[in-house]
Amino acid sequence: MTSGPLSFGQERLWFLHRLDPQDPSYTTHYAYRLRGGLDTTRLQAAFTEVVARHEPLRTRYPEAEDGRPTAVIEPPALVEIERVDADGVRAALAIVADRTNTAFDLAARPPLRVTLIRLAADDHVLCVVLHHINADGWSINVLRREVAELYAGGTLEELPLRYADHVRAEREQDTDVSWWAGRLAGTPSLDLPADRPRPAVRTPSGGEVIFEIPPGLSAAVNRLARRERCTPYMVLLAAYQVLLARHSGQDDFCVGTPAAGRDRPEVENLIGMFSTTLALRADLSGDPVFAELLARTRRGVLAALAHREVPFERLVGALGLDRDLSRTPLFQTMFAVHTHGDTGDPLPGLTAAPVPHGWHPARFDLSMDLYPRDDGALTGHAIFSTDLFDQGTVERMTARYLVLLEAVAEDPRRPVSTLPLLPRAERDLLLGACNDTAADLPPVTVVGLMLNHAAATPDAVAVVHDEGELTYAELAARAAGLAARLAEDGIGRGDLVAIITGRGPETPVALLGVAMSGAAYLPVDPDYPATRVAYLLEDAQVARVLTDEDVRRLAVPGATCETLGARPEDPAYVIYTSGSTGRPKGVVVPHRALTNFLLAMRTLLDGGPGDTWLALTSLSFDISALELFLPLVTGGRVVMAGGIDARDGDAVAALAARHGVTHVQATPSGWRMLPGLRVDTALAGGEPLPPALAAELRPNARRLFNMYGPTETTIWSTAWQVPDAPGDVAIGRPIANTTCHVVDRHGRPAPIGVPGELLIGGAGVADGYLRRPGLTADRFVPDPYGPPGARLYRTGDLARRRADGTLDCLGRTDHQVKLRGHRIEPGEIEAVLDAHPGVRQSVVVVQEETLVAFVVGDAPVAELRTHAAATLPPYMVPGAFVRAEALPLTPNGKVDRAALPGDARPVPESTAYVPPRTDAEELVADVYAEVLGLEKVGAHDDFFALGGHSLLATRVIAGIRALTEVEVPIRTIFAAGAVADLAQAVTDLLTAEIDRLTDEEAARLAKERD
Repeated sequence: MTSGPLSFGQERLWFLHRLDPQDPSYTTHYAYRLRGGLDTTRLQAAFTEVVARHEPLRTRYPEAEDGRPTAVIEPPALVEIERVDADGVRAALAIVADRTNTAFDLAARPPLRVTLIRLAADDHVLCVVLHHINADGWSINVLRREVAELYAGGTLEELPLRYADHVRAEREQDTDVSWWAGRLAGTPSLDLPADRPRPAVRTPSGGEVIFEIPPGLSAAVNRLARRERCTPYMVLLAAYQVLLARHSGQDDFCVGTPAAGRDRPEVENLIGMFSTTLALRADLSGDPVFAELLARTRRGVLAALAHREVPFERLVGALGLDRDLSRTPLFQTMFAVHTHGDTGDPLPGLTAAPVPHGWHPARFDLSMDLYPRDDGALTGHAIFSTDLFDQGTVERMTARYLVLLEAVAEDPRRPVSTLPLLPRAERDLLLGACNDTAADLPPVTVVGLMLNHAAATPDAVAVVHDEGELTYAELAARAAGLAARLAEDGIGRGDLVAIITGRGPETPVALLGVAMSGAAYLPVDPDYPATRVAYLLEDAQVARVLTDEDVRRLAVPGATCETLGARPEDPAYVIYTSGSTGRPKGVVVPHRALTNFLLAMRTLLDGGPGDTWLALTSLSFDISALELFLPLVTGGRVVMAGGIDARDGDAVAALAARHGVTHVQATPSGWRMLPGLRVDTALAGGEPLPPALAAELRPNARRLFNMYGPTETTIWSTAWQVPDAPGDVAIGRPIANTTCHVVDRHGRPAPIGVPGELLIGGAGVADGYLRRPGLTADRFVPDPYGPPGARLYRTGDLARRRADGTLDCLGRTDHQVKLRGHRIEPGEIEAVLDAHPGVRQSVVVVQEETLVAFVVGDAPVAELRTHAAATLPPYMVPGAFVRAEALPLTPNGKVDRAALPGDARPVPESTAYVPPRTDAEELVADVYAEVLGLEKVGAHDDFFALGGHSLLATRVIAGIRALTEVEVPIRTIFAAGAVADLAQAVTDLLTAEIDRLTDEEAARLAKERD
């Protein structure tokens, strides 16, 4: 028995095994069904001789007392072949899958497992499993070839050197990492759109999609490679980079690719871990044509191969990458074209056929392996992390890869942003079925719809207010009286009338009266500051201002309005929204858009005379139009909230109960103030509806809808009925005569599941911004999918489409942040925080390069940090938590991010040395100091900040184990790297261990200590 060091690659694999001993990701294997007379004695002898000549096959990898790994070479011995009987092929395949997915104990015995499964006397399945620490992919072919040669009675040449010689030469080699460091410094992580949030700690759970690149397409790739003076591998890799870029929206990321690492002829027949990984940095900047990208890829691959002598493991250390257990370092995806496939029969004299191995743990977020076939085709294996992706998501990605390959083979001179990506079926779904919302839209206005009910049911109650009621006949008469007076004053089509009224009966009278006159209305909240009111009136150039007193004085029944009233193409109202320049901008909404919205909502909600809506929303918030108009065009009634404070939940609930309110809408922030309100139908919108709030609201209503829509497309554009047990909250599908398109940064349709900007078209699109033609042209763009003259509104919201066509809203494109190389969507963090039972509401922003969470609730900050860290990757855990009694709201009831205090970031903790304060802290500090060679280590010093790395972490764990007899999981030091944090973790583990002792064991232990 001899021992020695590990290669750099072996050390990394050993550390990954220590990190998760049950992870089978790095097993490697082959399995064949063998028909014919199998000589099991000869088979065992062949394996025994091969194992005897290749030391890695009889090497185990224990941990020394100081935490360092060592390679212990066992003497040659008879190879034990596990023999199992199986009742049929399915049972045999299950055994194969079990063996390939069972992790090795690298310290206990050499990682080699040979299993022979007997189906019949002349029918067997041979399954051979190794670990990458002792055999790379090339080695599998060497093993298979040599076993076959010996089984056939042949002999093997003596090996020119031992694997240990390779290890020694590698460690003595003085390699320069400066080229790689300069090439890869600052490379951002690849963030592919996932089906689930990234967990704090990645697992090997994986799935596999098998696909085919047909012979014709493969031949076209080969022809392109010859024309462009490169290899087919480079074409396939460049196309893969385009696929990743079009999904992630990134033009800078790394792709890993394996290299054999066998540069000398004398190592070609050795079994061992020679392979390394090259990190290829993709460069799609400037939207190059594919031929240019191919040239860049060629240069990058050749340069990487010229510097392949640098072990990848040394490179990771030299770059000083953040320790992040949620993702692999440097690159998160692998790409390989395998050219060293099967070589001859595994056992001569038998008919052999490969069988499915059932193994697909994910070493990375996504990997793609391509294998050439005899017919010229390529078989593709896409292995993916099921932590992140569903099977269907990766199936769609591989289908898009084929579309890309066809496009680049046909025309490599196209910019990569314009290359077709979507298969025809997916494109037809996105542009067709998902937007099949056509419905009849009669040429009427809200006035005509209301007057129909006034004529049919004149005595039905239309409006309920503090002082009584208005019937439909009374409402129509007062509105007509107001319209007549306005007409007498010269107010009509083309004019704008400001309405500054409260939540009383004057408001619906004013809105309908202005419409009857032919003018449009400008809603102004009477509680607005005087300066804002003055700005709106001046900017809008209103022809008249109506207050509550004006309406009471002018809306006299009996007068007849001689004007024709507004037409469908005329403006119905102008409503001001916040502007990015700080100046509010007026959105001009025509009657046809308002009518379409009301009729669509009538259909969606099955509106009718039995509906009673509560008018609770400020008139300046466009959703108030739904509360006021929908009941009046369906024969229902509207209850004006009067002087009730909308934030007084008890008062609102009492009002709703008193008048039999059936329908209420509010922003999620508003719903939080109405916890006890129970209604038939509840609508939430205007800001994201957190899943926890959706679950809280759902039992309080027969129906709960999550609504979405910007002012520029008339109130709500999509709707989603919340199920009884909501999980993730969607915004649903477009309402009638509305289309929704998710597009990438180049304006092309984004694939299913891929985020992009949401563009909305159809009958609800507003005319534009009042007297702002430049801004209108920027935000309202031609609709390439609609009829001539149709337009789309660019919402600035980030969305994605699910496979069933449902839309998810992921937040504002201008809320997404990039922090220390990571793209972060604050909404994802807020969802995690909101899931804590002690949090009522949260908002996450970036202040001074720090993620700051403003939290409403009583959850302790330390508990919140632990809660977030258990779910989110480290870079998404807020660095500061600020407790707030309430979050600031805009007048429309949305969270006002701009009003959050900008000085809320806590003063950074002092970097002064703090000595260990407890016995546990002193123990951990001493271990850190010894392992890192430091004189002193303080309570707040972090292991990795002091220069620690993965392999040194194992020595820390060994040191703690030697002093305390407590086995600390190695993951712990990554999550709790500071002395104080690790000391607390050790204390907790020790306490838990003592708690598990029986009284007798505790007494005996105490006696031994004494």
